[in-house]
Amino acid sequence: MKITIEQHEEIFTYESELDSMDMSELTEKLYGLCIAAGYHPDSVGECFYTKGQEMTEHLYPDDKVEEDVVSSGVYDLIQGGWPSVVAKSRYGTERKFNVLAKNCVEYSFEDDGHVGVQRNDDGSLESVDPSGGPYIGIGTNLGEYIHKDLGDLTVTKIKVDEHEAGTYYLTVK
Repeated sequence: MKITIEQHEEIFTYESELDSMDMSELTEKLYGLCIAAGYHPDSVGECFYTKGQEMTEHLYPDDKVEEDVVSSGVYDLIQGGWPSVVAKSRYGTERKFNVLAKNCVEYSFEDDGHVGVQRNDDGSLESVDPSGGPYIGIGTNLGEYIHKDLGDLTVTKIKVDEHEAGTYYLTVK
């Protein structure tokens, strides 16, 4: 079996004398080739995981998997919109909470030099804590902890914006 990725005039190849392999071996080899081609291990793993969920959800119709609005791009849009909320850190710097949808809040700040994050075993974010706060973690009720205008929104997932420093997306329910 031979698997090849050609990208930016470079060729990454896995070759085996065997004519076949089981899916777990094939997945492992594809993962390794993606890493060799320069993709970040977390990004590759997340994409494989997400694609696996999408392609097998029909096998588990009784399981209600929470919608990850950040990855899917599917937002339950708010008619008329909600106002953005600006909270202050202990040092007086602005922390913006922009409600994009009923199930997605953008959390952003400009002073992104000192941001503490905590990760779960699978690499996903458990919390984000910019210098001076506020600390936001899975389970944080934004209406109680940040501002009443954020209602009863509770954080269920946190993702970093890979392209915009100091921006995080909170999946909420």
